[in-house]
Amino acid sequence: MISFIVSVLVFAAAFAFLLAWGYVKQQKKTQELLDKLYKKIETKIIKQLKKKEYLTKNELMELIKGTKASLFWSNNKIQVNDPKLVTDNILNKLLEKGVIVEVLNKGPKKYKLNK
Repeated sequence: MISFIVSVLVFAAAFAFLLAWGYVKQQKKTQELLDKLYKKIETKIIKQLKKKEYLTKNELMELIKGTKASLFWSNNKIQVNDPKLVTDNILNKLLEKGVIVEVLNKGPKKYKLNK
C-alpha cells in the first residue's frame, strides 16, 4: 500500500514538473523566436560582409527580407516581411557589440566588419 502511494506521488510530481516546464516554454516562445530570427539575420549580415567590403542600409534590408525562423518544438514561425522595422534594431545591436562599424562617406551610410 505504501509503495502504491509513493508511486502515485512520484507520478504526480513528475506530471506537475512537466506541466510547469511546458507552461514556461510556452510563455517564452515569442522571445525565443525573435532571438532566433535576430541571430539568423546577424549571421546572414556577417556572411555577406565577408564577401563584400561594404553594405548600405538598403542592401541590408534587401538581404534580410524574407528571412524565416522557427522552433523545432513549435509550429509557429516568424518571417521578416517589412525589413525597415528590423534593420535599425539589428544594426544598433551589431554596432554596440562592435561587430560592424559605420563608414561615413558622401552619400548613404555604409557598414563594414570591424577588424
